Amino acid sequence: MAKPIITIIGLGLVGTSLGLALQREAGDFEIVGHDKNLDAAQQARKIGAVQRTEWNLHSAWEDAQLVFLAVPLSELRDLLHHLRDSLRAETLVFIAVDMIQPALQLAHELLPSRAHVVAGHPILTGVGGALTPRPDLFEEITFCLAAGVETEPQAMQMASDLVERVGAKALFVDAHEHDGLIAGVEQLPQLLAAALVQMSTRSTGWREGRRLAGRRFAQSTELGDNAAQLFDAWQSNRENLLLRLTQLRQTLADWQALLTAEADAEGKHPLLTSLEQVVHDRLEWEGQAMLKAWDEAPRSERVESRGMFQQMFFGGLMGRRGAQSERKDRS
Repeated sequence: MAKPIITIIGLGLVGTSLGLALQREAGDFEIVGHDKNLDAAQQARKIGAVQRTEWNLHSAWEDAQLVFLAVPLSELRDLLHHLRDSLRAETLVFIAVDMIQPALQLAHELLPSRAHVVAGHPILTGVGGALTPRPDLFEEITFCLAAGVETEPQAMQMASDLVERVGAKALFVDAHEHDGLIAGVEQLPQLLAAALVQMSTRSTGWREGRRLAGRRFAQSTELGDNAAQLFDAWQSNRENLLLRLTQLRQTLADWQALLTAEADAEGKHPLLTSLEQVVHDRLEWEGQAMLKAWDEAPRSERVESRGMFQQMFFGGLMGRRGAQSERKDRS
């Protein structure tokens, strides 16, 4: 009997690390990988993240029980369009993205109603270590999860069990709320980086200033190398990002006022007071992020995750519902 198949589409940081993490303990399944970048696919195969790779998309996922999509939002529409006609009724489609609501919306538009879709966002801070593909990348991190409209609870449980198998902590979120928060903690810093690059490189002193720009400038202006991906992400979350930008403008005005303020009667400058507070807040967050120690209520007792993962993934519990939905689609 053939082994169940997990297919990973997109063998970058997240996809490759997932393949490595799934194999830290023995499992009776095969991991198939695909990446449009042949070098990335070959590297993932070389380090053992996948058992085999397929250049043809259809060949990669045609027999899969779980398809894990780890691609930018800008590439998701085409992938789902290709997946639509060959999606098996019992297959779980797990979409790993930064922006959850647009991903779920695309899946709702493009995939048949029988599809089991879960979108997830692994929160990788980079605090305490470099972000490189490795088996323990997801260890103790928060992995946000949200289900599609037609997704059965069993499929969501399966996604949660998968997340816990690789060492992460599942956090069930509302997609809209998640994207609103991400606008502030991921996209607004990107927008600030873009604005800082633009202001600096277009200033009259840049010819000399570029020689003085060091580590601080490099860290503050990290944008990646794909403008199209940034454009798609910002556009898909535009309303939330505009709200955060409005809040930032007021905050910058407050800091401008602090720079022009005078010391109080006791000789304490309000700028210093504010700096002391934000330095404290930043160090507190950094410590929590490094230790992955958040103030959260203990999780309730639940079914042993690996057992549930095996039962749901290999027992075909979703197949019955899928077959019913498939008949409904044809009626």
